[in-house]
Amino acid sequence: MPGGVFLPATDGGNLWERTLETVAAGWPIVQSQPPNFRSLPPRDGVIESAWVEPPGEAWPPKRQRVVVRVVPAAGGAWIDAAVETQTLGGAAADGTGAELVGDWRSANASDSYAIDLVSQLAPTADPVYALPPPERTMLLDPPRAEPPWAGSRFPRVSRAGHKVWEDYRNFYDCESLVCLTAAFGAGALMANTGFDDTMQAAWQRGVEPTGLGTFFSGCKDIGEGRYLLSIFGVAAATGLVFEGNPVGNVVGEWGSRSLRMFIVGAPPLYVGQWATGASRPAELDGSKWHFFNDNNGVSGHAFVGAVPFLAAADMVESPLLKGTLYVCSTFVGFSRMTDDAHYPSQVFLGWYLAWASARAVDATEMQFAGMELQVMPLPIGDLGGLGVTGRW
Repeated sequence: MPGGVFLPATDGGNLWERTLETVAAGWPIVQSQPPNFRSLPPRDGVIESAWVEPPGEAWPPKRQRVVVRVVPAAGGAWIDAAVETQTLGGAAADGTGAELVGDWRSANASDSYAIDLVSQLAPTADPVYALPPPERTMLLDPPRAEPPWAGSRFPRVSRAGHKVWEDYRNFYDCESLVCLTAAFGAGALMANTGFDDTMQAAWQRGVEPTGLGTFFSGCKDIGEGRYLLSIFGVAAATGLVFEGNPVGNVVGEWGSRSLRMFIVGAPPLYVGQWATGASRPAELDGSKWHFFNDNNGVSGHAFVGAVPFLAAADMVESPLLKGTLYVCSTFVGFSRMTDDAHYPSQVFLGWYLAWASARAVDATEMQFAGMELQVMPLPIGDLGGLGVTGRW
């Protein structure tokens, strides 16, 4: 595709004459070759001006000329222009003492003069600007500040600290707190009405004696914090040791996400367990909230058991795999209901805290990941388009 600016026109000859007159009004023309719109392929038109000295210039001496190319196209022509400048008396790379600045691909001089020329030819027209050559791509990667841990003596430790800090900020932002309040409000309704008792009794009758109940009971150990915390720590350390290795990066990211989810979600989990003061199904006080009376109002197993699956779900793109991991994140919570160790409201609140922690950690990862766009021109005949790819 030609460079410059496309100007629509029904009469190519008239467009050439107007272009020649407009250029001649500002520059002394020394050579012109008209385009041929009817030949196959069409022949380009060229206008060259004489070298002139810009007004007001002192030392070093300079001179300029303009070269305009008119490239025939369907429905109009491409107007490509260059203002060339020679600085005399300088030390040019070829040893001639004349430095040439400005050519057909000069981004500043060429584009500005071509746009100015087209605006004079057709003040009311809406010109179309040329795409970059197909062999070149534009990388839209706006400059951004270095990460806050860049200047640290221990960048890996500093990176972990900054990410945990951002996790807490995301967890306790206004939107997250509103959702957290709504979740505990729903939990309060479930716990302090007949919902918990009715659902727990139905679960014990319909699920606990079945093979599904046996499967859920077997999932309880997944929610044991003393096991999972060690696994999270080893996985995060593996990512640090094998940083740059594809497998090491995946394992390390999963371990880091899971460990940070626990760090962010454990304090509100502990506070919620004591503040609600609810008891287990086998205890006399039941699911009703009696503040600071007991410490079972939120299921810790449901929280811990959901963490590894939700962390993995945020790392995959397949909707099917993501959905499967979300389903798996509920198994430990169901095991607590099957074992008659927690009410549905307590399981729900434990799982929700894991989900809210996952959202906070994922927001941190997106914040520090950045985004890179790549734009590729897609010329089709005399028209064109853009192909855009993104990576973050």
